[in-house]
Amino acid sequence: MNKRIWGAIIVIIGLLLIAAIIFFLFFYKPSASQPVADRPAATEPRAVSTEPAGTSNPATAEQTAPLPKKTEVNQDDLARMASAFAERFGSFSNQSDYGNLRDLQIFMTAKMQAWSQNYISQAKAKKTDSSIYYGIVTKSITSQVKRFDADDGQAEILVKTQRRESAGVAGNSSTFYQDILIEYWRDRGVWRVDGIYWQSR
Repeated sequence: MNKRIWGAIIVIIGLLLIAAIIFFLFFYKPSASQPVADRPAATEPRAVSTEPAGTSNPATAEQTAPLPKKTEVNQDDLARMASAFAERFGSFSNQSDYGNLRDLQIFMTAKMQAWSQNYISQAKAKKTDSSIYYGIVTKSITSQVKRFDADDGQAEILVKTQRRESAGVAGNSSTFYQDILIEYWRDRGVWRVDGIYWQSR
């Protein structure tokens, strides 16, 4: 009788071992840690540097992403800029309150900004009659690089324009062609207009 009991116990233990082996081989999957790429992004706000522009703090230098390099302006880019500048500069009316000059001041050097402010002040002091419309619309035709020195930061662009002059009624207009020479100077890495010269018709 004892032999039968021990035999039954051994058989049961054997079956349990086989069942355990089958379970671990086919059904049990250990829980893997979540990959870093699949984890949600941290929600903590990123520290903002309080250093003034142009300064460097060694403690936070490694945490700050490098600024993208400023794209260097070539002579073709400058010629396109000069064409757009000439069109805006040469288009005005006696009812626009010199908006063409005010809009372009951000593209001028300090010297030219002072010139434009002085021009506006003198023109307003004359107190001309603006009840009768007078205006000119300027369109760029071509632009020619007369000088471009990236090392010295100086350039000259000649822009050929077509200008339509209107006065009084809309039908009273005439068209003429005029060149304008625009001088550029690179001010702290930015090309700005440093001289504007209408050429004789």
